[in-house]
Amino acid sequence: MKFKYEITGLDCPNCAAKLEGMIAKKDGIDSVKINFITERLTVESEADEATVTDTVTKTAQEFSPKVNIAKK
Repeated sequence: MKFKYEITGLDCPNCAAKLEGMIAKKDGIDSVKINFITERLTVESEADEATVTDTVTKTAQEFSPKVNIAKK
């Protein structure tokens, strides 16, 4: 399934790429794409929405407390 989020608080495209890599390494995540310009995060996973949202949110907070994830 594909899940879409709004992501704010990233300072640069390099930060987006680093966070994208961190999320991609998490169990249950099949693919992830962050578009820095549009502030969109797309995740593909077979896990349920609550699990994916929790994983993405926790990983973003590990990366930087100022990064916010909101379900689209």
